[in-house]
Order: sequence, then structure tokens, then C-alpha cells
Amino acid sequence: MDKDERDRRARELGLEKLARDHAADLDKALTNAANLAGRMPNDLHWTDEPAHTYSLAPGGKASSEGWS
Repeated sequence: MDKDERDRRARELGLEKLARDHAADLDKALTNAANLAGRMPNDLHWTDEPAHTYSLAPGGKASSEGWS
């Protein structure tokens, strides 16, 4: 991805500071996102997406036992 494309996408996402300070990391993240999106089925309906649900344990502390 060239610099202009990266900067345009960063602007669209509100990530100008990230693009300026961590350009290589942003390039890698955008490339990985495109690869993952390309592997998703074209006919995937939003109801077919997995829903990861987390809850807090009593007292408001995160716990793996409290996750559902």
C-alpha cells in the first residue's frame, strides 16, 4: 500500500496520528484486515456472525469464570 492510500484510509478512520507515528503497524493492520475480509463468505448474513458475549463477575471484576 502506498503512502497516499494509507493516509487516505487513516483519515477516513480517524487514525491520522497512528498513520503518522506508526505507519508500518497501520500498513500491516490494513493488509491483515483486507486479507481476513477476503476470506469471509460472500453470502454471510449478519445473523450468522458469532456473537462473543462477556460479563463481569460479581463485584464488577472481570473473571474467566464469569464469562459466558
